[in-house]
Amino acid sequence: MLHGVTTELPSPSGPPLELPAPPAPAEPSSAVPPGPLAPLPLMPPPALTGPGQPGRLDGLAIAALCCGLAAFVPLVGVLAVVFGVVALGRLRSGHQRGRGLAIAGIVLGALGTLAWAAVIAFAVVAGEPETQATPSAAATGRSQVFVDKLKAGDCFSGGRKDQIDLVTAIPCSSPHESQVVAVIELSDGPYPGEAKVTAESEKGCTDKADPLLTDSAYSDLEPSYIYPDADTWRGDRSVLCLVEAPSGTTTGSALE
Repeated sequence: MLHGVTTELPSPSGPPLELPAPPAPAEPSSAVPPGPLAPLPLMPPPALTGPGQPGRLDGLAIAALCCGLAAFVPLVGVLAVVFGVVALGRLRSGHQRGRGLAIAGIVLGALGTLAWAAVIAFAVVAGEPETQATPSAAATGRSQVFVDKLKAGDCFSGGRKDQIDLVTAIPCSSPHESQVVAVIELSDGPYPGEAKVTAESEKGCTDKADPLLTDSAYSDLEPSYIYPDADTWRGDRSVLCLVEAPSGTTTGSALE
């Protein structure tokens, strides 16, 4: 039978080991827990107006371009030029943009204004009566000429007959029977008949020739005209507006 043996461990010779005390439990904090974070306000971006960063477009420069594009309307081209010049003066400070718009408006406005000036000049020239202030070369000396070669201002004799072909061109300073005051053109189309041709010739000559006569010629000479007939209508629609001496001859020009 086995007996148990009790063995006693010797105690250490040094002082007993001391373990650190466990930390005390944390007391609950009385501070209020933070709430949700409030959003930060958005700041607007800084305006680009610093050096080297021009600002918005100049209003007059925009107006100059718009008027230049509409320069086909009378006088709008003038406004485009004025707005563009003023805008260029304001843009020298460099605080705004639009120099190119102002220049484009000036160019378009100038072109539109020149185009309208050309149209008006053409209309004025086209509306003037077809007259010639000085006699043609055929009337500078006595010579036989075809009647359709006479020009406004020419003096001649030999036109007092029904069918006129050749006449004698005479200088107006010499005695003559008739003088061409104006030349008008009848409207295109088929031959309308002698009655209508004579009516249009008389009205056209009255409107265009009378204002060109001197006072003495208006009172002393008689109006007349040479008009095309059915045979010459296709190649010639010219009407010669004349003044003639009532009898015999006259001397001097009837034109002012």
